Amino acid sequence: MMSLDQIIDLIMQNIVFIAVVIGGLISMFGRLSGANQQESQDQRKRRPHSPPLNEQREEQVDWREIFKQEEREPEPQPTQTAKSIEPSLSTVSEEVSSRQQQLQEQYEEMRRKRERSSRQTKEIRNVPKTEVTSDDKLDLGLNRLSNKEAMKAVVWAEVLGSPRAKRPHPTFSKRR
Repeated sequence: MMSLDQIIDLIMQNIVFIAVVIGGLISMFGRLSGANQQESQDQRKRRPHSPPLNEQREEQVDWREIFKQEEREPEPQPTQTAKSIEPSLSTVSEEVSSRQQQLQEQYEEMRRKRERSSRQTKEIRNVPKTEVTSDDKLDLGLNRLSNKEAMKAVVWAEVLGSPRAKRPHPTFSKRR
């Protein structure tokens, strides 16, 4: 058996869950009472104001009239709904068949494209590879470059390049 302290601790630890449960119960009971109130209002509207008891005794209920009223209610005619459904079914079946035909055409077109692309890739693979010889290459001789030649290349790059004033050092740029 749980003590009162344990119950309070359990409630405090699960306060969000308990709030959701209480909210659900309040909502459910509110809907039930709202439905009952609406039913009682509907019944009041259906019943005319009842006369006093002695007048009720004088009036006798004519059951034949009540049953005649029920017989007079029109019954839905299924033939009308079937006629309205038939054209829609035929149009739907036509739409489905046309859509299937379109999909089939798209499928065939995609198959032809795939076959064409596979043929083209085979043709490309079958093309003989031409080997590039050393005569065709631009030989700069970078693999034979020594340290002295590399230093000379840097100096010549500075001499032949744009002036240093056009390339200011980042520490002095736009400080003025």
